[in-house]
Amino acid sequence: MSLFALCLLLVCPVLFLLVAFRFFRQHNYKMTALFVCLAVTVGFIGGVKGYGEMDTRTKSTTASTFDRDQKENMTRRYEQAVSILKGLNFNHPDREKAEEAVHLLQDFHDAQLLTSLDGACPDAEMLLSYAEAMNQVAAYRGHMSNKDVAGDRKLLSIVQDMPEGYKGTLAEKIVPFRRLIIAMNEAAEKEAELDKKNAQKHAANLSKGKYGGIHPGDSEDNITAAYGEPSRVNVSEGEGKKMKQYVFNHNGKSIYVYTQDGIVTDVSM
Repeated sequence: MSLFALCLLLVCPVLFLLVAFRFFRQHNYKMTALFVCLAVTVGFIGGVKGYGEMDTRTKSTTASTFDRDQKENMTRRYEQAVSILKGLNFNHPDREKAEEAVHLLQDFHDAQLLTSLDGACPDAEMLLSYAEAMNQVAAYRGHMSNKDVAGDRKLLSIVQDMPEGYKGTLAEKIVPFRRLIIAMNEAAEKEAELDKKNAQKHAANLSKGKYGGIHPGDSEDNITAAYGEPSRVNVSEGEGKKMKQYVFNHNGKSIYVYTQDGIVTDVSM
């Protein structure tokens, strides 16, 4: 409580009451009543002002405590999320961890909250975008193809909004991640164009009574032109090599085409 409010609440009423008591002894009851009323009025005003000051101070203290606690809580969540994102592996992402990182960073969408943190959680919005993107990747459980990337509009939207020259927190993971997703999308576009051409070639070959004609040493790109769309493709990796088994069904027979790093290694029925 300020000195002014204290004077209004205590000092002034006491002085007015002393004056009122003097008039009372002189049997001047009108002046006595006047100064008693003044004492009560001034005391009331002082009480209201003092309460207002104390209420304002209490609210300010409460708000300050809330801001401090909120800052500590958000900083702790930010640090936990950064730790999780550091450990996520693009080839085998843990979906539960990715979802946890998204949950921890979700509130950082609020611009007002970011301002109140005074830079305690740098690049939080970018980290949230990265966490959401990794959560999309994790849905494929380590088997995301170029076509999957091209078809995942949410993932592409997030990645395309990431600045190309980002140099902030976890830039060493985010920048390569962005480049990889964009490269996979571009590769998917090329694959789609190649598939279209191969489908046309395959249709032309069938019209001429031709089917197959793939041999060891041929490029993997020619397989669908010779056999059409496969019923399935089995993929495996080992010793730094990528191997595929294309399975085709033709006239009730199964045809298997094997490739290694983009080159046909065997054809069997």
